[in-house]
Amino acid sequence: MAILKGIWASVVVDEQSLVEYSEDAIETTDSLRGSNTIVKYVEAISRAHFKVEFGWNLPHPQGCEGLRFQVSLDGKSMDIAVCQFKDNYPKSHMDSARRCVDDQWTCEKFRFTDIISDDGQSGSTNSLEASDLAGIGKIVLSVVRLVNIRESTKAATGYNRQTGSALSGAIPEKALKGRALSHKTSLDPPEKIAALRTMTSDYIDQVDSPFVKFEFRYRSRRALQIEGIIPRSPSPVPLEDRPVESLTREEAIELLARRNVGTQSTLQWTPSDGRPQARSKPEIKNEASAQSRPKRERDPEFDEILASSYVPKKGRGSRDIEVIDLLDD
Repeated sequence: MAILKGIWASVVVDEQSLVEYSEDAIETTDSLRGSNTIVKYVEAISRAHFKVEFGWNLPHPQGCEGLRFQVSLDGKSMDIAVCQFKDNYPKSHMDSARRCVDDQWTCEKFRFTDIISDDGQSGSTNSLEASDLAGIGKIVLSVVRLVNIRESTKAATGYNRQTGSALSGAIPEKALKGRALSHKTSLDPPEKIAALRTMTSDYIDQVDSPFVKFEFRYRSRRALQIEGIIPRSPSPVPLEDRPVESLTREEAIELLARRNVGTQSTLQWTPSDGRPQARSKPEIKNEASAQSRPKRERDPEFDEILASSYVPKKGRGSRDIEVIDLLDD
């Protein structure tokens, strides 16, 4: 949860707030942001619906009657919510773009979507402007203080008519060059909802200079690692280099199989049908190198681990012959 000036916000998927990350270098060198803006990174989940939760801590900000929350996705405004302090409910959320056309209200749910790129020659990318591409990968929540909040007398029809997915087509590869972007946002098909109340008010802050602004930069986990926001996953230590006592039963069996491989598969061509066939042949060892290589001593503790993993099995029918299966099914 990001908190600034007593107001908080978070991105939520499946009723769980996404873990937020910061990058110190960006926090200190981005001269375009003032003290009213906070930036966090979150991990995007492909095809998942999400919502932006927000609220304020008590006591609420003074000198105003309520707050105006505006959500923008990928640089395009999606919806606005007005919260009045007198309602005594300091928490809300937005999970969709709501609009009213011909007196019918609908909503279109927010969703994370994988970016599809192309060479920029298709018609789907020709209409994209530089301003559209600048906002890719960002969920922005802007907060403005309000006074004189009242119900609007203006007809609701036409509210948010122009809302739509910020990026509905493929994105030119050249626009993504040098940018570790993996996802964009999209909107689900419209669903009918009950009529909403619309409000009007006077602003204390300018819309382009809000009281508080939250910027959530969403990326895949891999993209976050590329940008250095989260550490890369360490490379696994080879089984041969790990202490015997740290191996699991399955790892011990695999290591035993590696040590006892005595044959290798080679590929030969059969003249009759011209198709390749695999043939096993004894491994030919270099006598000189075998003599110079020190003989591996058996590790009693390792043998004990392997012995405990052997599983006796019965043969078919009435046979009582026990077979030791070295490679567990």
